[in-house]
Amino acid sequence: MSMSCFFAPPGMGNEGVSTVDSGSNNTSDEKNTDTTDKTDTSSGDEKSTENKTGEEKEEVEDPSLGIIEKNGLTLVWNDEFDYEGVPDTSKWKYQTGAGGWGNNELQKYVSNTEEADTALVSDGILTIKAYKDGNTWKSARMNSKASWKYGYIEARMKITDRKGAWPAFWMMPQDSVYGGWPNSGEIDIMENAPSTCGVHKVFSTLHAEGHFGGEGKSIGAKVFGEELAEEWHSIGVLWTEDTITSYYDGKARGFYENDGTTKNWPYDKDFYIILNLAIGGNLGGSKSDVATLNEEAEFQIDYVRVYQ
Repeated sequence: MSMSCFFAPPGMGNEGVSTVDSGSNNTSDEKNTDTTDKTDTSSGDEKSTENKTGEEKEEVEDPSLGIIEKNGLTLVWNDEFDYEGVPDTSKWKYQTGAGGWGNNELQKYVSNTEEADTALVSDGILTIKAYKDGNTWKSARMNSKASWKYGYIEARMKITDRKGAWPAFWMMPQDSVYGGWPNSGEIDIMENAPSTCGVHKVFSTLHAEGHFGGEGKSIGAKVFGEELAEEWHSIGVLWTEDTITSYYDGKARGFYENDGTTKNWPYDKDFYIILNLAIGGNLGGSKSDVATLNEEAEFQIDYVRVYQ
């Protein structure tokens, strides 16, 4: 996760990026159990960040983008969270520790391999729970054990949307072939940081040697309604050798094109999935914002799926 929660204003060098106005979305609390085509049409590693702000770039329609089509794609990996207790240890592992994670974050990530503490599966839902234990915030950072190159990667989530919290669904390279962060890339599928990026806002960003931190390439953003935290939304990316396109509730928001250079396109290697809930920090918010959480916050996930 890195600092970049806005569409770059004119002159900031967002070449290769297009954004799409996909219109309004309806919402639904009913889980779709058909994993063959589950389009929901209802509604990092250590790195430094720099706080930058700017006006949102005007969104434009592109006739080549629209509703995600999964015809021809096969579900190759998923977790439906249709069990109870500890998240599936055959699919997930944990990054643990504190120290700010390069972004001055407050939480200590703990393992949930043997005991469901900050990551619990119940009633078909994964809940990542951050809570304050004495003077220490505890949370979870879950990494998929599998990794992929290309595909449609999505999750259906109830997004935290509280000042002081910073939930994310993102991907990092399995191997740093092009060098340490940001050279080997980062794909931020969904981030939400109300303290610094605006309430009810979801955004998607790419990071690489040629675009990172506050100048990461936006591939989509949307301000939802004030019920964002209570609604289920599916957020995903369609990642091919030529483009990465974000989809919100099955509708395209924007894309970034391969320019043929590893400086701007290190996205040709295997990446793994990360789910986490950070507290405070450069994007998460000030300590006064964190105090409004009343010592706990949650990030809920209905499913995670990978199609190829």
